[in-house]
Amino acid sequence: MANQISKSFCFFAVFVLVFAVHLIQIDGQCTKLVGNCAKSDCSAHCNSYAKGVRVLKASCSYLNLCTCTFDRPPPGEPTPTCVIGMGVCKDDCNDACCNQKCQKTYPKTGTGTCVYAWEMNLCLCSYNR
Repeated sequence: MANQISKSFCFFAVFVLVFAVHLIQIDGQCTKLVGNCAKSDCSAHCNSYAKGVRVLKASCSYLNLCTCTFDRPPPGEPTPTCVIGMGVCKDDCNDACCNQKCQKTYPKTGTGTCVYAWEMNLCLCSYNR
C-alpha cells in the first residue's frame, strides 16, 4: 500500500511539474502576423522582423499569412502588443463576435477587431504578454 501511494504521488508530482512548465512556455510566447506568404519567405521575414527576440516558429498555416512566434514581444513598438488571427470576419461574425473570440482566448488583455488586411477581412486579436 505504501508503495502504491508513493507511485501515485510521484505520478501526480510529475504531472503537475509538466503542466506548470507548459504554462510558463505558452505565457512567454508572442505571435505577430507580418505578411503574405505568397509574397515573401516567411521564415526569413520573421528572422528579420525584430532584433533582440528569438523566433520560435514561422508558419503560413493561417490563411497563408506569415505568422511569427517570438519568445517575447518585439521591442521598439509603442505598446508591445502581440497579434494573432482568430478567423475571418463576415456577416455572422463582426467586431463584437471577433472581440468575444479574442477575450475567450486571452481574457485578461485580449481585444478583437475586424480589420481589412492582406486583401481579407480578418478578425485580429491583440493581446499583451
